Amino acid sequence: MKSLFAFFLILMAGASASAAEEFAPMALNSIATVPAKIAGARVVDPRGAAVGSLVKVQTDASGKPLKADIALTGGRTITLDASALGYDQSANVVVTAMDQAQLAQPVPAR
Repeated sequence: MKSLFAFFLILMAGASASAAEEFAPMALNSIATVPAKIAGARVVDPRGAAVGSLVKVQTDASGKPLKADIALTGGRTITLDASALGYDQSANVVVTAMDQAQLAQPVPAR
């Protein structure tokens, strides 16, 4: 009975993993220049759930990404360091390591 339960858990884990969208993001801050199509890109959490859209990328003088402004699905706009984001250029999707609840937290003043 335990082996049947273990098999069921493995089967369910495989099914949920294959059901989620798969992305191959690279660190946003490792991109030499920001592609024009990134404006409006969907922003997703690590599980692929949409959390917002990218509004604008702030760059240094050479065009390398420094920060990104993200409009969250709740209506608020936040700014995250480019080092905290991944970007899948072929899917035009930005990936954050934070989930919706973490992104909704107020950002402490600096």
